[in-house]
Amino acid sequence: MQENYSEFKVPSFAKPEAYNYEAITSDSKSVFDELNAISEEIEKCRLKNC
Repeated sequence: MQENYSEFKVPSFAKPEAYNYEAITSDSKSVFDELNAISEEIEKCRLKNC
């Protein structure tokens, strides 16, 4: 039998319990700051090559 495509099925990643993030600590914040600095540097290099 054909599946009913008129009903939208919510993917599992949309469930609230799927978002179980760790709290940001001072150590993880420094990692995110470094990643942001790296991404900004990559963006500057990308814009120069366009």
